[in-house]
Formats: sequence, C-alpha cells, structure tokens
Amino acid sequence: MDASSFIGPFVPELLLLGAALLIFLLDVLGIRRNETLSTVAVAGTTLALLSVLGDLGFAPLSVFATLPANVIDAAPSTTGLYAFTSLGLIFQGIFLLSALLVSLASASRPSGEKGAPIFYGLLLLATVGMLLVAVATDLIFLLLAIEVTSIATYLLVAYHRREARSLEAAMKFFIIGALSTVLSFYGASLLFGAYGTTNLVAIGHATGAVGYPVLVLLGYGFLVAGLAFKVTLVPFHAWAVDVYDGAPSDVSAFLAGVTKKIGLFAYFLVFLGPVLYLRTVGGSSPFAGGPIDLGGTLTITLAVLAVVTMTVGNLLALLQKEMKRMLAYSSISQAGYMLIGVTIGTAPAITGATMQIFAHVLMKGGAFLVVAGVGALGVGPLIDDWKGLGTRRPLLGAAFALMLLSLAGVPLTVGFVSKFVLFSAAVQAQGYYIWLAVAGLLNSALSVFYYARVLKVMFFDTAPAPSTPPVTDALPAGGLGYGRAIAIGFIAVTIVAVGVYPQPILGAIQSAAQHFVVVGA
Repeated sequence: MDASSFIGPFVPELLLLGAALLIFLLDVLGIRRNETLSTVAVAGTTLALLSVLGDLGFAPLSVFATLPANVIDAAPSTTGLYAFTSLGLIFQGIFLLSALLVSLASASRPSGEKGAPIFYGLLLLATVGMLLVAVATDLIFLLLAIEVTSIATYLLVAYHRREARSLEAAMKFFIIGALSTVLSFYGASLLFGAYGTTNLVAIGHATGAVGYPVLVLLGYGFLVAGLAFKVTLVPFHAWAVDVYDGAPSDVSAFLAGVTKKIGLFAYFLVFLGPVLYLRTVGGSSPFAGGPIDLGGTLTITLAVLAVVTMTVGNLLALLQKEMKRMLAYSSISQAGYMLIGVTIGTAPAITGATMQIFAHVLMKGGAFLVVAGVGALGVGPLIDDWKGLGTRRPLLGAAFALMLLSLAGVPLTVGFVSKFVLFSAAVQAQGYYIWLAVAGLLNSALSVFYYARVLKVMFFDTAPAPSTPPVTDALPAGGLGYGRAIAIGFIAVTIVAVGVYPQPILGAIQSAAQHFVVVGA
C-alpha cells in the first residue's frame, strides 16, 4: 500500500490533527488569544466537514471529495480494521458539525482565558477519535478509537482546573470511563476466544459454528454493560448528570451533543449483526447442547434498557431545580429513544435512530450553548433564575424555546420528524416492538411537562427586582458574543428548516441505513 492510498481516506482526521498541532505550536510561540485559536479550530473542522459532505455525494461539494466512489459502501472485509460506509460518513458529518458549533461558540470566551490552547486542542483530538469510530470494522480498533475520545474528554471536563466542581466531575468521569473500558475490552477478549477474530463483519454473520457459547453470552453481556456507560443507559447513567453539571457549559454541549453518540454508533456496529443474523450459537444452554437464541436475548435486553432509560430519565428530569441537571436527565432519556433503532434492527429503525441522533446534536448541544450564554449574562444555575428571560432577551428566549419544543417532539421541528420516523418504524416492525413505540410516545408526553415548566418560567413569570446591579454586557451580540450568537442562531434555524423540509437529510440517511442493514457494515 503506497502512501497516497493510505493517507487519502483519512483526510478529515489529518485536517483535525493538523489543526490541533498548529494550536499547540501557537501556544509554544506565545500566541494564545482565544479568537485566534478558535479560528484555527473552526477552519479545521469546516474543511473536514466539507470533505465528508463531498464524499457523501452532495453535488455542490463534490470538489472536496477525497474518497473514490467505489470505496464507499464496498463489500466489507472480514479481516480489515476499517471501511467507509455511507452511514459512517453521515455520523462523521454529525460529529464534525457538533465540533464546529462548539468551536464557533467558544470564540465568545474571554480573549485572555488561560488554557485556551488546551481546550481547542483536546476538542479536535476528541473529534479525531470520533471519526475513527465511524469507520471501524474491528472490535479492538473500535474500542481504541473510543478511548482516544474518552481520554480527551476527561481532560476537557477539568478544563477549569481551579474549580472544585469541574475537578470532581472529571474524576468521576475518569473512574467510570476506566470501568467502562475494562468491561468492554474484557467482553471483546471473550468474543475473540469464541470466534477467533475481532472483526465485526465476521462476528456479525457467524451463524452457529461456535464451540464456546458461554463465551459469546458473557462477551456480549460485558459489551452491553461497558458501552452502556458511554451511552448513559440506565442503570449505568448516574455519572452523566454530575459530569454535565460540573463541566463548563460549552464542554457539556460537546459531551451531550456527540460523545455519547460514539457509544450509540458502537451499538450499531457491535449488536446489529447478532440481532439480525446470529439466531443460534449451539447448545440448549450456554453449558450444554441445543440451540440458543442469542439474537432474541440481545433484542429483549436492549428493549428493556431502552424503555427503562427513557422512563427513568424523564421522571428524574421532572424533579430537577437546576437547568443543567434537568437537561442532563433529559439527555439520558433521549438515549433510550435512540436505542430503539438497534433493538428493532430494520432499515427504517436505523434511519429513525440516526435522525434522532442528528436532531439531538442540534437540540441538546444548542440548549447547553444557550445555558453557557445565559451564564455569561450573570443568570444563576436554577430554573427559577431564568424568570422573565424570554421577555428580556426575546431572540435568545425564542431560540431556546425552539430547542425545548423540538426535544418534546412538537410538529414543524426536527425533533418531531426524528421521533415520527423512529416510532413509525417500531409500529411497522409489529409484534412486541409496537410497545416500544407506545413507551416512546408516553415518555414524549411526559417530557412536555418539564419543558413547559421552563417555558412558563421564561415567558410568563416575572423576575424580582435585582438586589445588585445587573451584569453589563461585556460582549457584542446582546452579551453573547458573535461566535455564540451565530452558533445558536444557526441551530434554531436548522431545527425549523429540517422540521419543515427534512427530505434532503432524511433521504441520505434512509439510503445509508438500508445499505448498512443489508450488508451489515
């Protein structure tokens, strides 16, 4: 393999890596202005995003394509480490979009803020790991790519190293992340012992020639638990709320927006094959002869996790008094909706789950960016501290209202489109899958209560007269800063635009999901 054939497929990753190294070089040279470093990060992520969109075949951006057409969606190898699929490229685009928005919004941080080079460098390196996850076809390669992102995000959470809450959150994140890694790699080792390979394509299509079924059951069990920590599935979710709450709000936007999505894509890669293809592994029990319906076992396990996660997340969100903790529990419930796609395993279900992931990046990432902006205006962390914000800051209030309404699944928003596609797929699958749709609808109705509470506080409650002089807007664009204002405005417009006319994005996801389910990668 010559250098050009190796480097070419990884242009987005190399662009981000180059931008991160340039930021570290500027730090060494003493150039540490936040605006300068943000510009480098935005430029790197923009070029990488254009490259991915070009590879996906969007005609106006074909000039940026770096992959030959015959490489994308080619027949997957049973020995390779990576492959380029349409669905993987769509996830790369989602990851890059979130990194771009966070980099842009972070341009509104104070110019002389210490540690800015570390923040942007780690943000880009975390995104590199995400891009590698999206092309993985080997279990060890996948888990190592997840760790690249995890290590970077541990440090991002402790970005404000002099704040006790951030350090506590980072320590909790690290300990839970280490446990997740141990469980995942141990599960991978057991599957290797059963199959003699860690290639996901080979494992996914195995149909019964397994001499050690107990290893298969234990291996998948450890992987379910290990990756569930990354996805924040109940009961592996408790760390997420403290981490999202303790991390800087821009970092929380990145964590809630995309870092858990690499775990969901890992679920696609690891569990979709067994759910679809691996119906018997030999033996009436893991320890004696007769068939074992491993596909059915995994399906039931994932279905229970999905329902419990969405229900517990929504119930606990109802009880919260702090804005970031409410959004954190809401994010946990959203993971339950997304898991429905893997549980059902059909092309429409994968389409709905992917659309829900895309919508969640906009809705939840945007919500945390608004929280960051409101915090910069001197508003406190409690929901009641937001009283009258919608009337004092109508544009900001309207943008946040759109995000909350979309999270609730109100029509004419991207959240409604994603939930409609996902729940419709559950109904089409029939059988007990219909109950997943019912559970999703009931939980969506439940979520309306705490989103409506926030809207009431913002637009209908009157704030008491401040005992101290209000914070003077130190930044342009209404105190938000241009970068953060542009990012929030873009998200609000996109939520409505895709909600009204979803076909360009939905059509691309449908085509990619169909190939992913048929081919298995």
